[in-house]
Formats: sequence, C-alpha cells, structure tokens
Amino acid sequence: MQYAEDITLRRVKMLVEQYVLTRSRRYDFVSTELACRAIREVMRSPIKDAELDRMLARSAARQGLSVRFDRIAAWQAASSSPTEGVSL
Repeated sequence: MQYAEDITLRRVKMLVEQYVLTRSRRYDFVSTELACRAIREVMRSPIKDAELDRMLARSAARQGLSVRFDRIAAWQAASSSPTEGVSL
C-alpha cells in the first residue's frame, strides 16, 4: 500500500511543478486557490490542502514567483471562529 501512496505523491509533485512552470511563463505569482482547483481537477489527491499549499509555495519560490495564499475555505474557517471584543 505504501508503494501506491508514494506513486500518488510523486504524481502530485509533478503536477505542482508543471503548474508552477506554466504560471511562470505568463504571471509573476501563483494563487493557492486556483492551483488547488486545477490540480484536483486532474487527479484526486490524498494530500491535504495545507500540504498542497506548502508544495506550491516551495515550487513557486524556486521559480522566483510570489505566492498568494488565498484559499477560500481557509477564510471561511477563520471568519466562522468566534471573536470576542472585536468590533468593525
């Protein structure tokens, strides 16, 4: 079973590298939200979103790109947490 997980991880890493390389040709940044959507369309990955974000960030940094950590689910989770004493 470990062998299958290793192959899956290797495929995800290859997709991340390809995505970042493609983005570097036209843009100077990588969006974690857009990248995650694109990668998950191509293959189902057992890797959690936070780990995928880290993989994208490492790959983008190697290519000299900035990273936008703009995942919608992360914002929704943060906004649903109770905040005491904060007024807007």
